[in-house]
Amino acid sequence: MLTIEEVREEVYRLGKLIGLERDSDLYPLFTVSTKVWSEGYSFYVDDGMYHYVAMERGSEVKHYEEEKLEEVLYYVFEVATSYLAGRYELENRNDEEDFRRIRWKRQLELLGKIDREYVLKRMQKNEEILKISPYRDNR
Repeated sequence: MLTIEEVREEVYRLGKLIGLERDSDLYPLFTVSTKVWSEGYSFYVDDGMYHYVAMERGSEVKHYEEEKLEEVLYYVFEVATSYLAGRYELENRNDEEDFRRIRWKRQLELLGKIDREYVLKRMQKNEEILKISPYRDNR
């Protein structure tokens, strides 16, 4: 099991692969405490588990807890690449097609720079979303 400092360095190393600087707001807060009070995302290590927590208005809205670092890092980079892909889509918008086509393609490209398994996991999630809400192109 890695220490929180080792986790932080690994996250920074992977973040660099997708163009994130060490001071990026897209990284979670790394904490040694299990008490998470800040808004946004936090990461801590406790009792042999890695934790990634999302807080909104003082309430926990998501809490991913995994024994394997790679598993919880997927969620860290799913969030970061989603933001980067959204920004990319805005800069490259095509009014003829559903915005998700460009956004998801870019997110998959970014995730692929980190881990092929992350791409497969996100593709599965995209497919589930499309079953409920298919693409709506304007062609």
